[in-house]
Amino acid sequence: MRVAVSATGKELDCTVDQRFGRAEYLLIVDTESNAIVQVIDNQGAKDAQHGAGINTASLIAQAGAQAILTGYVGPKAAAVCEKAGIVMVNGAAGTVAEAVHHFVNTDAAGKDAARLESPPSSAPAQTGRGMGQGGGMGQGRGLGGGRRQGQCGCQGRNRQG
Repeated sequence: MRVAVSATGKELDCTVDQRFGRAEYLLIVDTESNAIVQVIDNQGAKDAQHGAGINTASLIAQAGAQAILTGYVGPKAAAVCEKAGIVMVNGAAGTVAEAVHHFVNTDAAGKDAARLESPPSSAPAQTGRGMGQGGGMGQGRGLGGGRRQGQCGCQGRNRQG
């Protein structure tokens, strides 16, 4: 199987580039021999105004890769990959060799779990509760009275001064 890995260099001991579309290099690795079969210089994508991910996905499809190991594939590039039948594995880290080794030694269920459509959210998904922007007793007009902190209730009659 041929696997494309976004990389910061041209060797297996280089770090996985977390950027997909603007990765410096794309290494096509044969998982049977654990050897690099093709190096795609993608440095021209760094200056692209837009469409870097789509172009990178097209390059990988033309190279015959069946999977992509990277930090994150954006939605437009993901659509190109899906159309080409390329498996996308987001969240790859470490060296290229480590990422390929992890991919090869992960069972099918683990590979399915690693396929992410979008980066994980740090906050739980929920809708609003409907009480924002003036939902208190004063309805946003400052008439609620608050907690009356700092007031003794004498309304200034017994002040010493």
